[in-house]
Amino acid sequence: MSKKKKIIVIIVTLVIIAALIAGGIVFFLWNQKNKLSADVESVEMLNWGYWGNEMSSSGMVTNDFNQDVYLISNQTIQEVFVEEGQEVKAGDQLMSYDMSLNDLQLEMKQLAIQNIDNNIILSQRELEKLKKEKPIPENPVIPEIPTPEPEPMPEPTPEPPQIENGLYNYVDASVFQMLGGGIPGDGVTPPEGVTPPESGAAGTGTQEDPYVILCAPGCYVKGSFLNALAASQTPVFVSLRIVNPSIPATEEAPSWELGSQQLGVSFEEEARWSVETRMPVAEEPPLIDDPIIDEPVIDQPVFEMPVGHTAAELSSLIKEEEAKLKDLDLQKRKAQLELEQMQKLTSEGVVVAEVDGVVKSVGDKENPPQDGSAFISVSGSEGLYVTGYLSELQLGSVGVGTVVYANSWQSGMSFEATIQSISPYPSDGNNVWGEGNPNASYYPYTAYIENSDGLQNGEYVDLTMTATYGEESNNSIYLQKAYVREEDGRSYVLKADENNRLVKQYVETGKSIYGEAVEIKAGLSMEDRIAFPYGKAAKEGVKVKESSESEGKMY
Repeated sequence: MSKKKKIIVIIVTLVIIAALIAGGIVFFLWNQKNKLSADVESVEMLNWGYWGNEMSSSGMVTNDFNQDVYLISNQTIQEVFVEEGQEVKAGDQLMSYDMSLNDLQLEMKQLAIQNIDNNIILSQRELEKLKKEKPIPENPVIPEIPTPEPEPMPEPTPEPPQIENGLYNYVDASVFQMLGGGIPGDGVTPPEGVTPPESGAAGTGTQEDPYVILCAPGCYVKGSFLNALAASQTPVFVSLRIVNPSIPATEEAPSWELGSQQLGVSFEEEARWSVETRMPVAEEPPLIDDPIIDEPVIDQPVFEMPVGHTAAELSSLIKEEEAKLKDLDLQKRKAQLELEQMQKLTSEGVVVAEVDGVVKSVGDKENPPQDGSAFISVSGSEGLYVTGYLSELQLGSVGVGTVVYANSWQSGMSFEATIQSISPYPSDGNNVWGEGNPNASYYPYTAYIENSDGLQNGEYVDLTMTATYGEESNNSIYLQKAYVREEDGRSYVLKADENNRLVKQYVETGKSIYGEAVEIKAGLSMEDRIAFPYGKAAKEGVKVKESSESEGKMY
């Protein structure tokens, strides 16, 4: 055998030996791995369960519960059934509202909320614009630049007439002034083509005979008219009626009935609402076209003065806009609460007592309070009560009848209390804490403690309730942190696949509970089975076996 052939035989032999060794190692590792098995348990068994956001406050226990009745703005009191010092039972009638104009009042309240929504959208846009704006220098250097001769300004486009063919195209404050500012016959000359109110043809301004304003198709009402109408010292009623020759005489033309007593909200002067649809009218393009002026030709570079705001000005404007948004949000919530109160009134508009007690104070029907104080106060005479606070985020899920838990500072004993009433107006909520939004408003509530053995009048308690803040799934998953590992900034668990082998399952985590458990927001279901991700068997590909209920579960 030649030397060359011997070398080839040696190399082939070495390759075969290496392959056999490698195969033996692989077989050994596979055999060892195949002998391993990992205990797995269902996520449902390991789940800690849902943990809501806990909202807590504190309060003093008292045996004197007050029911305060606040008046609904723009509602007229019809009758007061009680007097100061009178004893009442829960369900007794306290007062009633005049419901003859309830539908119109509901409509105007909804219109007011819609107007606030429009203002909120505009304010949010302005705030977003300010936050994106780049600040300009505090003191820019302005070079001397020759002033060019000004070009003649073009004639502005004339504003369309308010009245055509005796019909209004739009109705503003001047029309209300023509009506005499709510007092017919003050000598104001009406626009051409309109019958003056003192002739009787335009009405007298009462509810039975309102002022009639004839409108052309497409006519709209400006906010200045609504503000002037609302400011009237005497009740005034107006009927806006569309006159359209194309509508058959047999069909009723659209109209809008308005009363000064139903307008309790200030409107933007130039805001517009269609008479036909009663919906806001989109803002029209400017009446004056922007002139196109040719820039003068100057030999030296033209300096452009920075346009915008400095950093300090932007900071101030942003704070102002944020404060405006917060105020608008409060106005909206107050208006919505009043709307809910109006919708909950019985057909007779009656307000009833919520507790047995004594009428502590009653306001004057003819001169109701204007400072936001209660019109009627009823003081309870039996049982123990406590006042706590809840976040505005809880208003949709917490109501009368909700149970809260009271823990005595003095004895440490726990008691159940049932919410009897929730104030429609927010408070400062200085003694509120929890996981809620710190910028939210807080509303006082009064809860009744039925089983109060061990509590004394004047004793302080902690009040706790769980806030869901919207719909929380009953399938929320919270796992002990030991079951969740991290790799390259991503969280994963070891899950059993369809072949009963361990695989990595990446998951999306959420909040932590006491540093012990973590929320699994995505990647796992209750039916999945997972293993404890530490130890020799905690590897991908390892066979799994079912654990007993107690094995592997850590508390």
